[in-house]
Amino acid sequence: MRIRILKRIKNWIIYRLILLAIGIVDRLPRQRVLNLGVFLGKVSYFLLSGARRQTIENLKVAFKSKDQSQLKKLATEVFENLGKNAVDAIKLRNANWEQLKHIVEVDGISYFDQAYRLGRGLVALTGHIGNFELIPTYFSQAGYKVSVVGRELYDKRLDKLLLEARFKAGIQTIPTTAQSKEVIRALKSGRALGVLVDQDSFRVRGIFVDFFGRPAKTPIGPFLLARRMNSPIMPLAITRKEDGNYRIIIKEEIRSQSQADKDKQIAELTQKGTGFLEEVIREHPSQWAWMHRRWASKPENEDVV
Repeated sequence: MRIRILKRIKNWIIYRLILLAIGIVDRLPRQRVLNLGVFLGKVSYFLLSGARRQTIENLKVAFKSKDQSQLKKLATEVFENLGKNAVDAIKLRNANWEQLKHIVEVDGISYFDQAYRLGRGLVALTGHIGNFELIPTYFSQAGYKVSVVGRELYDKRLDKLLLEARFKAGIQTIPTTAQSKEVIRALKSGRALGVLVDQDSFRVRGIFVDFFGRPAKTPIGPFLLARRMNSPIMPLAITRKEDGNYRIIIKEEIRSQSQADKDKQIAELTQKGTGFLEEVIREHPSQWAWMHRRWASKPENEDVV
């Protein structure tokens, strides 16, 4: 009981702090907001010891050639970027198309358009890279029909804030607990469906594929769904440029070259999607959420692609 009460108090404090942050961010010019994000990131780096250690540990796995001082510097930049992304997501939550098109540039939009025009829906595959919440906002404001699959936040009040922001941007949110028919309905109506596939979770079905040279359990639901619905799988990610603005990177549709059975096709698609994300992360290592325990699950009798 005592632990439950303390948790409620902590969640209430976090919620109030976020409301305070929203009020402050709304009143500041964007450059000062980004500076605030850097400050908050630095503070978080020193206060959140567990997340800091996990970040450095993961970076050590991925970048074996870096020494301890380089890893710590990179870890600090990771937290700074997360701080900037958090406050910028608040700042841009009500941005209109005229504002967004001056902040976001897109490489590879022709790939996306070609897949979208097929009318079979598309699965937009991405990860926790950069200000990823801005991706569906951008495409929705640009006139595309957009849905996202998202896990409910631990605090219903925070979840409500997030859902309201997405709704205002014209984004349909499909909870991860929803029946598959809701996701199928979105694809049948020709919507672009955004999914995140870069985290280990015991809640969803996954297989082990190579990620930075180690087997990483990766969800296969989006790949199974795309295969079932004959919907294109489009790999994309958003990164921050040096000037503080953003670039959305879109690559060609991911396809299986295998004529083998279903399981091998899904494994191939999952590896290709993960490979794309690794490529972006290697190029922008400070922009991924390294504090997640990406390699927590260990393969037993499963083959690693």
